[in-house]
Amino acid sequence: MHWIQRVAGGSFGVIRLLPVAVGAGYLLLIQDTPPTPLEWLFAIATASLGVFGGLVPLAVAVAQSALLVVADLYLEAPAVTVKVMASVAIFELAVRRPLRPTLVGGLALTAAYLLLLPGDEGGVDLLSVPYRIVVVVGAPLLLGAYLRAASQAVDRARELARDAEQRRELAEHSARLSERTDIGRELHDIVAHHVASIALRVGVAREVMPDLDPRVRSVFDDVHNAATSTLADLRNLVGVLRDPATVSTGRSGPMMIEPEDLPLSVAAVIDRSRRAGLDVRADIDPAIAGLDSVRGLALLRLVQEGLTNVAKHAAHGATVDLRIRREGPDPHAVTTVEVVDRAQKPAPAAQRNSLGYGLIGLRERLETVGGTLEAGPTRDGWRILAVLPGSDDPHLREADEDPALVRP
Repeated sequence: MHWIQRVAGGSFGVIRLLPVAVGAGYLLLIQDTPPTPLEWLFAIATASLGVFGGLVPLAVAVAQSALLVVADLYLEAPAVTVKVMASVAIFELAVRRPLRPTLVGGLALTAAYLLLLPGDEGGVDLLSVPYRIVVVVGAPLLLGAYLRAASQAVDRARELARDAEQRRELAEHSARLSERTDIGRELHDIVAHHVASIALRVGVAREVMPDLDPRVRSVFDDVHNAATSTLADLRNLVGVLRDPATVSTGRSGPMMIEPEDLPLSVAAVIDRSRRAGLDVRADIDPAIAGLDSVRGLALLRLVQEGLTNVAKHAAHGATVDLRIRREGPDPHAVTTVEVVDRAQKPAPAAQRNSLGYGLIGLRERLETVGGTLEAGPTRDGWRILAVLPGSDDPHLREADEDPALVRP
C-alpha cells in the first residue's frame, strides 16, 4: 500500500488527473462522432467523482455505478468514459477497504451493468453477460484485493523485522549486562580475597609481636577492624550478585584465578577442546603467569569463548591455532591472544561486522581493563584477536587499586 499511496498521492494526487485525460482523449480522438455537450458533462462528472476516490472509495464506487445508469438513459452513444471510471473506482475500493465494503461496491456496479443489458442494441447475448461482469467488475476487484494483500504482507514483514531488531538489541543488551555482572562478581571476589589476606596478616602480626607499642597496636587494630568490616560488606554484595533471583546467567567457571595457576587453567581449556574433537595447535607464552588476577581471568575467558566458538561452527577435527604472547617488561608488558579457526569459511559481507553475544560480552570485559577485541574473516579462516595492555596505565592502575573506579 505504501508504493500505491506514493504513486496515487494518498487521498488526492496528481495521478487522478490521468482518467480525465484518458476520457477527453477518447471523446476527441477515438469516438466516431463528435462529442456532444451532454457527453462532456458526464465525462466531467465522472472525473470529478474520481477525484474523491481516495477519500470515500465506497461512496464514489456506488455513485459511479449510479452515474453509469443515468448516462445510459440520456446518451445515445455508449458511456465508455463513465464505464472506465466505474471500474477504476471498484479497483480503488478493493485496494483501500476490506472485503465487505468492496463486495457492496462490486454488487452495485454489477447491478448497474445488469440494468444496462436490456437497452443494448442487438439484444442480449446471455453468454456475454458473465464475461462482461468478470472484465468490468471481477478483474478490478481481484487486482485491487491482490495489491491490498501484498501491501499488508509488506507491512507485516516490516513489523516482524522491527520486532526482530528489537529482540536482537534486547539480547545484545542482556549479553552485555550479563558479562558486566560476571565482571562485577569476579572483581569483588578478588578484592575480598585480598582484603581477607590483609585482615589475616594483621591479625598474625598482632599475635607474633606481643610487645608492640600501644600506638602501633592501635593502628593494627584499626586496620584489622576496617578490613573485617570491608570483607563483610563485600561478602554481602557478592551474595546479592550471585543470587539467581537477581541475575540468572547460567555461567560456570572460576570466579577468581591466581596468576601462577593461569597457564594450567589455559592448558585445561585446551585439553577439553581437544577431547571435544578440535585439533588445537597451541603456542602459549609461559610469561602469562605474570598477569594480575583480573587480566588473567579475562585471558582465560577469551580462550574459553574462542575455542567454544570454533566448536560451535566448525566440523569435528577442525584445526584451530591458539597463540598467546606477552611482550615487554612488567608492568608494561602487552598480552596478545589470537584464535584462528582454519576450517571456517569467510563470512558474507553482511555478517563481517556482527559479533555473537559471547564475543560482545568478551569485548565488554576487555574494555574494562583497557583491552581491545577484533573478530572477522581472514585468508586463513576466522580470527579473534585480543590485546590486553599492561597495568602501567595510570587509569588502569587506579582501577586496580580502587574497585570503586571500575564500573562493570
